[in-house]
Amino acid sequence: MTDFWQRDRHQSTALELGGGRVMIVGDDPHICVYVALVLKRLGFQSSANTNPLEALERLLANPTECRILLTDQKMPELSGLDLINRVWAAHPDFPVVLMSGYGWGISPSALPGVGFLSKPFEIADLEKVLRYALKAAE
Repeated sequence: MTDFWQRDRHQSTALELGGGRVMIVGDDPHICVYVALVLKRLGFQSSANTNPLEALERLLANPTECRILLTDQKMPELSGLDLINRVWAAHPDFPVVLMSGYGWGISPSALPGVGFLSKPFEIADLEKVLRYALKAAE
């Protein structure tokens, strides 16, 4: 019975958030798969990229391919923050979420408009940060 109500709540969230495609960027494929599954529960489609430079190239070539960028902070080729800054240089209002399991080292107030997601996270945490990032980009 509980699962039914949880599913119903997530379906109403999908309608509220409007769905769409999320580009997930992270160097750990297992985390990308987990995030994709959670996004699916919230009514989103996703594409995962384990190389942030390739993700940047893809996003800059076709910014309408996805509705929001969700990136890990700590990656070998390019940090999530650097990825966000490069995306915002071309598309200043693009909705973004930055996730990390290591702490931030930066103040969230220094980056208005960025949704911050600490790993590990619950579905409600991701829902809240997506809502924030989409609203901040309006």
